[in-house]
Amino acid sequence: MLESKFVDLLRHGEPKLSGVYLGRTDVQLSNLGEQESQEALQHNSDWELVVCSPLKRCLKSAQWVAEQHNLKLVVLEQLQEYDFGDWDGQSFEAVYAHHAEQADGFWKSPIDYPPPNGELIPQFIARINWVTAWLLARKEQKILVVTHGGVVRCMLGELLGVKPEHWNRIKVDYSHFTQLKFDYNAEQCWSQLLRSNCKKPL
Repeated sequence: MLESKFVDLLRHGEPKLSGVYLGRTDVQLSNLGEQESQEALQHNSDWELVVCSPLKRCLKSAQWVAEQHNLKLVVLEQLQEYDFGDWDGQSFEAVYAHHAEQADGFWKSPIDYPPPNGELIPQFIARINWVTAWLLARKEQKILVVTHGGVVRCMLGELLGVKPEHWNRIKVDYSHFTQLKFDYNAEQCWSQLLRSNCKKPL
């Protein structure tokens, strides 16, 4: 029997720390980021479940919307941002000043040039694919996911066949939605991108 599921991916709001490789570094939202996230989430789009990254810049907004609309909240470690390893939390300028060749290599071919002690792209893809499978296994038909820009790009890349070196061509602004639809049965899954980088969900 064919089933349908709708997943709304929301990138967290503006964080207090900017201009850095912001992966696992755990920072709060700025005042503006918190305000914009709440504005994006104020209208319940018939969500039945909220799922989020454990990092503070996602968790607080997810807790807020779950409380506002009396929804169950699930925190998934696998929804954390890409781990930039030794570069995590450092400014783009500082990294480029000392590791220009490697930094250029990473943005041109992240599979071949991962950051020192950073997450390998195949590992990142594997955990995001795990999240997609986990979402499809849930009984809820409309799910809100509060997560990170890299996670959204990776999930879209896998669904649309976009290679990792081209993920940065996918625009994912703070406090904006990406909306997906999955039609699936026990054997196959057909995915669709309904809306990308929008301020309000359908």
